[in-house]
Amino acid sequence: MWKIVGLQWVVGVAVCLLMLLVSPIHAQSAAWGFVAVALPSTLFAARLALGSKTPMGGTIVFLAGEFLKVGATIAIMFVASQVDPNIVWWSLILTAIVTLKSYFLAFFLR
Repeated sequence: MWKIVGLQWVVGVAVCLLMLLVSPIHAQSAAWGFVAVALPSTLFAARLALGSKTPMGGTIVFLAGEFLKVGATIAIMFVASQVDPNIVWWSLILTAIVTLKSYFLAFFLR
């Protein structure tokens, strides 16, 4: 799990740096998309690492964690829209998708 989360951070930073070649505003928007995905994933992985004492408890922790992860991603994107008036949505969404789907890269690199 930690390898996937680490890869999300690497891919997210790389996309932000590539967006910096386009413009600083695109890079800032990309950073919001990266944080919206990578931060909840990191917290979710940390919670899973703590584990649960029972299999049923582990299932509940996993499902609740996934629900909270999606909610946190949406909340961060909402905060981004309120805080940053110059947000470029396509840059934010593109970075969020690439960061989120970086586990495909992890699958092929293993």
